Amino acid sequence: MKILIPIIGFGRAGGNRVLAELANYWINEGGEVDFLVNEASSIPYFPTNAGIKWVTNSGKIISETERKKRSPRTFSGWINLIGLFKALSGIGRGYDIILANHSLTVWPVAFAKCGMAKKIHYIQAYEPEYYALEKGFKSIILEWLSNKSYEFDIKQICNAPNYIGYKNIRAKEWVPPGINFNIFFPKLENKNFASTQEIVLGCIGRREPAKGIKYVLEAFKSLYEQDQRFRLHVAFGNLPDDWSHPGLKIIYPENDNELGEFYRSLDIMLAPGTVQLGAPHYPVMEAMACGVPVVNTGYLPANENNSWIVEVGSSNSIVSAVIDVISGKDYRYKVVKATKDIAGFGWEPVAKKMTLIMLA
Repeated sequence: MKILIPIIGFGRAGGNRVLAELANYWINEGGEVDFLVNEASSIPYFPTNAGIKWVTNSGKIISETERKKRSPRTFSGWINLIGLFKALSGIGRGYDIILANHSLTVWPVAFAKCGMAKKIHYIQAYEPEYYALEKGFKSIILEWLSNKSYEFDIKQICNAPNYIGYKNIRAKEWVPPGINFNIFFPKLENKNFASTQEIVLGCIGRREPAKGIKYVLEAFKSLYEQDQRFRLHVAFGNLPDDWSHPGLKIIYPENDNELGEFYRSLDIMLAPGTVQLGAPHYPVMEAMACGVPVVNTGYLPANENNSWIVEVGSSNSIVSAVIDVISGKDYRYKVVKATKDIAGFGWEPVAKKMTLIMLA
């Protein structure tokens, strides 16, 4: 089985990890997998054994050696998609499956002539809603393009049950992202909040409003005013430029191993996203796997029995949940339940399910 995955660019987002892990699984099973990406992209952040087809703005495939020799390049969204379309039209027929994973890459996949290759759209988020949160003419255009992409006659697979029947998504089956339990494993100790010197809250820093970082910062400020034992550790930064606090620490994990260590260093994980509740959210899943109590707005597989669910857009609700966590009433029960509920998200069963659905 030969699979080609055209992407906008390599990055650190969870969707990139999913593609890298799926590619590694398919290769280990004897398949052949290539990423198709513009030459201006960074190299993969998540380790992958897949090949990389670097594409120029004109759609020409070049080698890694040639890419390194060329002057630094930049690209716009339009040029990137056109380059992918031209490259797909040239090499797509040499693959069995063309796997798009973003609504914008669906456009070049849909229009490129790829012979008998099966075209599939793996929906990891409903992107139109994210573009709708941004301002400006560009966001309006991107929202329209993203929305229309779901109407193409391409097989759809989504990553959570909440997307089945969601707006104009036609997918009938879902495959969640997976977890590497050799990296994201539970910490050993249980916290005694009554006697601790510090209570470490944590989150993943993201500038997108939908990730809810605003409410994390508001809640932390309020909690610190009540009890100066509270600290806030933020992975990767990405906070508002004018925001600072004496209890803040920014941490930059270099890889997934260090990200796992970051989670295990926390006492409570905060993930108050504001849209597409019920979808998978890696900070929630990874923190659960690491045995950290999770305060969140309701992302897969979080529920009232394995985490602390808060209201959308409410820093006060976060404050109340954190106070409830440190009271110790449900701490042990929910953390143990979370590690059991996340156990079914290992990469092998996830990748096997994805393979069966793609080939059906």
